[in-house]
Amino acid sequence: MPLIPPIPILIVDDEADLRDLLVEALQDQGYAAEGAEGGAQALARVRQRHFPVVFTDLNMPGGLSGLELLRAIREDDPRTMGILMTGYATTESAIQALKRGAYDFIQKPFKLAEIEASLERALDYYRVRRENEEYQQNLEQMVATRTQEITGLKNDIERLFEGFVNASVTAIESRDPSTSGHSSRVADLTVGLAEAVNGTPNGPYGGLYFNPIQIREIRYASLLHDFGKVGVREQVLVKAKKIEGERLESIYQRLHQRTLEALRDRLLEAWSKGQSFDHAALGNLLAQEEEETRRLMELVRRSNEPTVLPQEVALELNLLRDLTYQHWSGEPRTLIEPGDLDLLKIPKGSLSAREREEIQSHVTHTYRFLRQIPWTSELAGVPDIAWAHHERLNGKGYPRQLTEPDIPVQSKLMAVTDVYDALTAADRPYKAAVSLERSLEILEQEARVNLLDGEVLRIFLEARIYERTLVPARTP
Repeated sequence: MPLIPPIPILIVDDEADLRDLLVEALQDQGYAAEGAEGGAQALARVRQRHFPVVFTDLNMPGGLSGLELLRAIREDDPRTMGILMTGYATTESAIQALKRGAYDFIQKPFKLAEIEASLERALDYYRVRRENEEYQQNLEQMVATRTQEITGLKNDIERLFEGFVNASVTAIESRDPSTSGHSSRVADLTVGLAEAVNGTPNGPYGGLYFNPIQIREIRYASLLHDFGKVGVREQVLVKAKKIEGERLESIYQRLHQRTLEALRDRLLEAWSKGQSFDHAALGNLLAQEEEETRRLMELVRRSNEPTVLPQEVALELNLLRDLTYQHWSGEPRTLIEPGDLDLLKIPKGSLSAREREEIQSHVTHTYRFLRQIPWTSELAGVPDIAWAHHERLNGKGYPRQLTEPDIPVQSKLMAVTDVYDALTAADRPYKAAVSLERSLEILEQEARVNLLDGEVLRIFLEARIYERTLVPARTP
């Protein structure tokens, strides 16, 4: 509160002559001085207006003493500076006055110059305190405003990053639409599993607790765990069969062409020997060749499926190795290229060893991408968590073949949820969805052979985390 002249000053003394003298002297110096004959009257004045400085006598018979008045004023208006005046000064009374909130202590009889000097010191101190209060208020307001700005900026950054994460997930799924929703489901399952770990009182993870920031770290790592798929060729990423498109069509076409070539060769041979056209014999030959062609096409079709390849089918594929057809140039060519025959002999799945390595490289692509993001210190573990989600406890995972001690716990959680969602997902072109019961059996089998963490799986099952992504059955 700035001091605006005339500054109000209150003089409290039961001696009217002294009181009036001081009032007049201060009024002559430009102060708005007033007098009060006792503590009660002074307190009433203080409650009506603010006095920066109050001079009061120490001993005032019949009412409040000077010390009692200062204490009462301090309770009503702590900004007021009290100056005590007394003709019975002692060291003890001076100490008590200062303890009760008096700013200064003046002994009677005094000179007017002493009053003026004490008043100036009190007003200077008053100004400094008010300036400090104003500065503190302004500082608090500045801090509050700045805090609000920082909070708003933090919220904007978080919304921006959420948008970036969602856009990244969209980019992943646009490359591989068949796995649409996988990243979000894995994130939901892994967060639920982490929260279940928090509620587990006993066992290997009984003392483990993920705080809200760590839960967010797990969520981001789960959402972005497959982002590296953007670096994998699309024809490998979405490959449903061992041989697809024009390459498969070409094999079927060559098998059909081989039938026609057999008929042609038989006709040419008969004509070269002067034999007449035998319609029945030609029909029998055509039926035999077509039956053989259908058998070979069915062999290719069965072998081309990504399911487990039976041993007898794999052996039968050797029949295709030496088959030829006539190229348009007239030269004989191998009907099935060695590379295509090797693809058909893949024991399980649709990927060759090289293609599987390319798919597995998505984990490293993910890590390299996530390492480029300037994560905060609380979220710095996102790249490593995502990097290890395909590692297995027995060292048979990828890409680094880590063993149990070196795999982050968060990655162990994600490994279970990732496998579970991959098994139950109905949108994979290379496999049918596995039933819930069978999926849980497979998870238990993998835990028994030390691929997945058995304790994590136990929590996953007991907390029924898998129900978080179950699609409710439709009511007929």
